[in-house]
Amino acid sequence: MNTYRAAICEDSPRTLDVIHEQLSEEFSRRDFNIVFDCYTEPKALLDVCHASGKYQILFLDIDMPEINGIELCRRIRSDYPEVITVFISGKEKMVFQTFEVRPFRFIRKSHFTEELPALVNDIIHEMRMQEGTSVSVEERYSGNIYSLNTNQIIYIESLVKNCRIVLTTQELLIQYRIKDFEALLKQYGFLRPHRSFLVNYRYIFSIQKNTLILDNKETIPLSRNRITTIKEEFITLNYGGA
Repeated sequence: MNTYRAAICEDSPRTLDVIHEQLSEEFSRRDFNIVFDCYTEPKALLDVCHASGKYQILFLDIDMPEINGIELCRRIRSDYPEVITVFISGKEKMVFQTFEVRPFRFIRKSHFTEELPALVNDIIHEMRMQEGTSVSVEERYSGNIYSLNTNQIIYIESLVKNCRIVLTTQELLIQYRIKDFEALLKQYGFLRPHRSFLVNYRYIFSIQKNTLILDNKETIPLSRNRITTIKEEFITLNYGGA
């Protein structure tokens, strides 16, 4: 079983102790091996991340001296974009300001105990997904079988009788229906913004009026009748409905 490393950054030592204790207990209940390091100074955490990048998960307060949590997240993400970041803050109105750095979740300090079990479940699910989930696809007519890592699929485009699969490392053209891909990949965070496209939400940089902009700067069309649904699904996947 893998052992994961997480950092908690909270400038109040008393609050830090409480958060650390409750997180440790909740992960232990689920037999999930995770080691925590605690920081009261954002710069100390930033220095460690720049030097080693040893953390897969960050739990950050927002209102901290010298470097606030949002800026801290931005600087760490510049080197390690895949790190899971959870904001734990008493500044509930700041949830909207955190969108620019796309945290995994925003948890209110006043509701930390109640929201903790769902948060831990979601983190465990996400970490297991990040380990790589392979799905097998049997090509129509030819019978060729492809094994695809869901985390490496950026998007899929329907092209008449084929589907163009854009991966982080290559592109494939497979005889397969996009509606079958949608059924196969829905549980892994794939959204259908347009009848011809299926997109991995992890690679969506922003949602515009009629397009999705991806991390690689490509644009994907967004159907007018899908805008509300896509926004709701994207927010749920990123923030758990926060």
